[in-house]
Parts: sequence; structure tokens; C-alpha cells
Amino acid sequence: MKKEPPLLLRVKQPIQVELYVRREDCRVMHLLGGRHSVIERVIPKGEVSDHLIRVKDLDPQTRSAMKSVGVKVVRLGDEWVWARSPSCSACRFLSSAEVLTLNAWPLSQNEIVYRLLVPSVGNVRDVLRELDRLGLRPRVTKSVPAKPRRKDLTPRQLQALLLAFRKGYFDVDREATLTELARTLGVAPASAQELLRRALKKVVEDFLEGIQKD
Repeated sequence: MKKEPPLLLRVKQPIQVELYVRREDCRVMHLLGGRHSVIERVIPKGEVSDHLIRVKDLDPQTRSAMKSVGVKVVRLGDEWVWARSPSCSACRFLSSAEVLTLNAWPLSQNEIVYRLLVPSVGNVRDVLRELDRLGLRPRVTKSVPAKPRRKDLTPRQLQALLLAFRKGYFDVDREATLTELARTLGVAPASAQELLRRALKKVVEDFLEGIQKD
């Protein structure tokens, strides 16, 4: 009998994880009910979260109700809505966790699956532990190794890039220092700087090659 692979891979590299969560405090989903087809993208930002939603219909009453509970709504054509709302408990936590939210899609008003890019299995376990403590019934439904777009971008370089992006290292008002990144990566600042330099060089080369092909 063929043995099924574990849902949580035991790998020492960044992984993509599909994470099921049950929460009951999403204002957007409670008001949209069954009229949505998919939340195309959720961007947790701490106390607020942005949602790009494909909807079949958004009547004036629903739009007014969303505004009344603090949800800002902008219609984007006939099928899309951008909504900014106070974060649900899951989004609020994920915005501060060591993860990058790539996508999310609801299963019901209270159930949602997040697709996350996570630096390591250890980080996934930390996330599961905290979500469970919050009573959100988390479980991993799928995990695969994160594959860099370029074959020569190593898992370690991808991990460093993800960490730097997640920590706000590339922001104008830099939220993390090189020393802090190095400490998290477990290397000297000079080594962290070299990791980022090599990784960024490959990403830029890949981007420029794409422009030339177009």
C-alpha cells in the first residue's frame, strides 16, 4: 500500500503551506454571505486587511451595511470589489507572524484557507501553535517546497529574501536592520548582506531578461 506523504513536509528550506482556519469575526464574509465566488487576495496589515473579491452581485443595501461596520468598499468593474476592513483574528495574527500571505479563499462564512510562504517548518509549527491557542482550529491541508523562479536561487537565499521582505527591510522607513536579519538567520551581518546581495542580483537579472524577451 502506497504511503501518503505527510501534510507538513520535513524540509530545511522555505515551504508553501495551505492552512485551514476557522474564525467567526470576518466582517467582510459575514456580510457577503454566499454571493462571493472567491477572495482572490487577502493582504493582512495588522489592524486592517485588504481583500480583492470577485462577487456576483453587490447591492446598495449590502454595500451600506459593510460601510456601517467599518468596511471600506471600492467597486472595480462589474465583477470585482476591493474591501478594507478591520482584521479578523486570523489575519491580525498572520500580519505579525513569520509568513508571507500569498492568497486566501473562503470555504464558508467562517472557514478560510490561506496559502502562505513560510521560511521553515519550525515557523509553521509556531504559527499552528499560536492559532490553536487563539481557538482558530488550524490545520495544514497541503505543503510543498517553495521553488525559486530561477533554479540557481538557493533555498537559503530565498529564505533571506522572504525574511527581509516580511520584516520591512526594503521599506523606505526601514523597519528591520541587517543585524536583526542576521540574528534571525543565525549568521553574521556580513554573511546576511552577502546572501541578500547574491539573491537580489539573481532576481534583477531574471527581471531584466524577461523585459528583453518581451
